[in-house]
Amino acid sequence: MKDWSFQVKNSPLEISKQLKSSLENAKRFAFDMKNNKHNLINFKLRKRLLLPFEINTQNNIIVNGKISKTSSGNETDVEVSFSQHPLSKLLMYGHIILGLGFLAAIILEYSNNFYTYLIAGILLLIGVLLGFHLKRNFDKNVQEYKKLISEILEQNLNY
Repeated sequence: MKDWSFQVKNSPLEISKQLKSSLENAKRFAFDMKNNKHNLINFKLRKRLLLPFEINTQNNIIVNGKISKTSSGNETDVEVSFSQHPLSKLLMYGHIILGLGFLAAIILEYSNNFYTYLIAGILLLIGVLLGFHLKRNFDKNVQEYKKLISEILEQNLNY
């Protein structure tokens, strides 16, 4: 999970209207916004699944954000957190655990077959490579979401 926070000189209502108008019109995003009693606006943003197997390549980030008024002046705090989609984590850890299960079967001498070694090695390799791929994709997608949010809010932010 990565966190990103910054301040904007607009009011929370203006910021929420900007985000809502630009992201609800885009059919590619699922956007949900909730107002809180304490002048806190929460929002969630993620890409919609258009194809069933996109979870591995394009839809592995969930963006959670909070917009709140600062105590001093006419500024607004925006806090955004980025996290991986739980299904992508499940896919990666599933391969690793399955490969470790085969290795445990080999160690406990349930099977001494060469193919068991091969299957265990392949599953572990797929899990590790999938983990590296998801990490690299996660970092790239976080930068894209930061760029998108900063363009919507028309800020020159260092992300």
